[in-house]
Amino acid sequence: MDIVSLVNDPRIQQILTHPADEDGIWRSALKRLLASDIRLTRKSAGESAIKALQRLMIFLGYSTAASGAFLIDGDFGRGTNRGVAQFKYDYQLGGKISRAALCYPCQWNSAGRLIDTIPETTMDQATLQAMLLAAYQRCEHNQVMSGDIDLATFHLNALHENRFLDCRAILDRYGDAAVAASRAQQQEGIDIRPEWVLSIIRQETAGIIRPRFEQHYLSRLNSLHPDSNLEELRMQSMSLGLGQIMGCNYRAVGAPDARTLFTAPVDEQVAYVARFLKPRHAEIQKQNPAEADFHRVARFYNGPKYAAHHYHERLARWFREFRLLMS
Repeated sequence: MDIVSLVNDPRIQQILTHPADEDGIWRSALKRLLASDIRLTRKSAGESAIKALQRLMIFLGYSTAASGAFLIDGDFGRGTNRGVAQFKYDYQLGGKISRAALCYPCQWNSAGRLIDTIPETTMDQATLQAMLLAAYQRCEHNQVMSGDIDLATFHLNALHENRFLDCRAILDRYGDAAVAASRAQQQEGIDIRPEWVLSIIRQETAGIIRPRFEQHYLSRLNSLHPDSNLEELRMQSMSLGLGQIMGCNYRAVGAPDARTLFTAPVDEQVAYVARFLKPRHAEIQKQNPAEADFHRVARFYNGPKYAAHHYHERLARWFREFRLLMS
């Protein structure tokens, strides 16, 4: 399929354009690209065209910010440049992008500073067509974020608006799935209060799926597995789904691979949170947990520096609010 046919597909239009936005500006950029095969760079592309590109990249699972966040900000910065470079490498579209450059040595605190070691890239016809075709094929096979095109664009539009859900909206949208996940764990002999599952979702994503890519994870995984598929290693290097579970933990939640954490239906994503919490069964079965319980769960889920982020305090706040809403 050519670019024009792909862009005119209603599902692709859904991906590229926020419902409230005027899409004429990015369409004019597309016409320029098609007319003369110009190469849109982070310096030459307009904000509207870049936002459309970022929406497409996020739909395909590529980070757009140097921090690793999935942002729709109209800035073809180093993060969007990295995402385009990763796509070109995955689809063998550019000889100058090397695996070594994409997996540059770094630590968590130096990844952003060293990102400019990835060469500057461009958006040409071949790359755009490959991105659009990949999105089209994923729609055809229902291999999309949240497992549903309408849900995927719901999350895309929320990211575009920087709009997130409060506890009541999260309960309305995911409450039944949390109760079902709790019951499923009970059948396996594990008691887990649905309030814990919902509290994790509130704290990690506020109910809007927004993966985060960790460059230092990818660099480390690549050094350990230099012959493994780089796209799968990249997915393992992201926190994914409603519970921001690291892709490298896919086995712990019963997923076949890291990508499944990205494409799983939301009910399954809620279930992943419940399964991931199982090692803290002593705490998550409590209807009235003590302060120490929130500390233990926060450390387990957020790591040893949880207190610096006040993670335990927020978790306690969300738990009590969900308990009140569900009473």
